[in-house]
Amino acid sequence: MQLSYSSLSTFKSCPRCFYLDRNKKFMRPQGIKSGMPVSVDNILKKKLDTYRGSLPPVLAVCPELQGFELYTGSELSKMRNWKTNPLKMQDDKGNVIVGAFDDLLFNPTTLEYAYLDYKSTGKEPDQAFGEKYYQSQCDLYTKGLVLDNRKVAPFGVLYFFWPVESESGLIEFKEKAIFLTPNIANAEKLFEDAIACLEGPLPEVSLDCEYCKYGLLYPREGN
Repeated sequence: MQLSYSSLSTFKSCPRCFYLDRNKKFMRPQGIKSGMPVSVDNILKKKLDTYRGSLPPVLAVCPELQGFELYTGSELSKMRNWKTNPLKMQDDKGNVIVGAFDDLLFNPTTLEYAYLDYKSTGKEPDQAFGEKYYQSQCDLYTKGLVLDNRKVAPFGVLYFFWPVESESGLIEFKEKAIFLTPNIANAEKLFEDAIACLEGPLPEVSLDCEYCKYGLLYPREGN
């Protein structure tokens, strides 16, 4: 079974939806998606690539990142594509977690690596927001670095961008770094629990899940 971080996010929010998605190919319904976030993300990555071998100003002033730089290794292009990323978690049954890195921090003196992910959001995030929504991602991607025999830093970094009104009345972006402490054991347990869910019976309906509640109103035959 091949899983991704996004599928594990579904598992965390609702094991039943996760089971139906992966085992029955019955995916959650999706509405119309805006292309704006993808366009913003691509522009930000292009700009941040100009700091390769150094750091963007917001990161450069962080005490934790003294000595670090945006990684310049040639394999970064493969790591940014989940189809070619060599950093994977795999169990002894052949189940695997795949994912793509936004970026990687590297300290050429200590030879430490740190997960770096770019995030765009609607308003300024705080520490609790970063931990609530992205701690598991930090755990999993850092585990990938460990499995690749890389020395990891005691942190991962979320680099947030959010829009504000400029003096001209148009849009400009504010920036902020949030540091997370990776927990490798939690990454391993999340993987194990997700596989155990898929190998077991169909989980019960979760009344906290809007998709399950929709299914109760409009049941699908066979579920």
